[in-house]
Amino acid sequence: MPQPAKPQPLREVLKQLFPNQCLLCGQPGQTTCKPCLAGLPWLEHCCQRCALPLSSRAELCAHCLREPPVFQHCLCLWRYEFPINGLIQRFKYQANRDARTFLETQLSRAVGIYLAQCDRAYDAVLAVPSHPLRRFRRGYNPSYQLAKAVSQYCQCPHTQALGKSRWSHSQQGLNRKQRLKNLSGSFSVHGPVAGQRLLLIDDVMTTATTANVISELLLNHGATSVDIACLARTPQHMSS
Repeated sequence: MPQPAKPQPLREVLKQLFPNQCLLCGQPGQTTCKPCLAGLPWLEHCCQRCALPLSSRAELCAHCLREPPVFQHCLCLWRYEFPINGLIQRFKYQANRDARTFLETQLSRAVGIYLAQCDRAYDAVLAVPSHPLRRFRRGYNPSYQLAKAVSQYCQCPHTQALGKSRWSHSQQGLNRKQRLKNLSGSFSVHGPVAGQRLLLIDDVMTTATTANVISELLLNHGATSVDIACLARTPQHMSS
């Protein structure tokens, strides 16, 4: 005699009735409901060069006034704070598909709006590369996924001209000098970039050291200019 089916938990029932649930509050409906979307830590005022969050109305942070980065501009969506930090971690470390789709869509739209407002275009979009061993462990490169989405949305070629030629330890907890030493010789260019205006995609920018090192490498290989686009920026100076 067949056993009666066990009642499903309410959460599973809601998933069947309402396939889309807010990533942040879990309410049925949109992938991200309007109140949660509005409540994200949008980066409203920041350094016009490196996107460092600023409390004053200054256009540039103190470090960019003293020693500007070699990249021209950084487009960033959020401050790396709750709840966007958790959403990015779900994308990076848990391969959460809904989080990935939301973040890809938001960044792609932001880049599209920026290009339309500035009446400019990029010759290619490329991602901050990860070492093959790290990609093997994680299964993918989050920055590559973002770059591919931005490329498709903005109808701009996606290039994999960058590579991670040397393993480097996590940058977390390192100051700028330590980060530079950790990244020394880590990246390589193995594709044509000469004469191109490039958009480099990263997930989170902390001190801008990685973006600056890669941008300098690309410019040394003949790139005309390099801009950065990332999801979030931590409130930490490049000189720290």
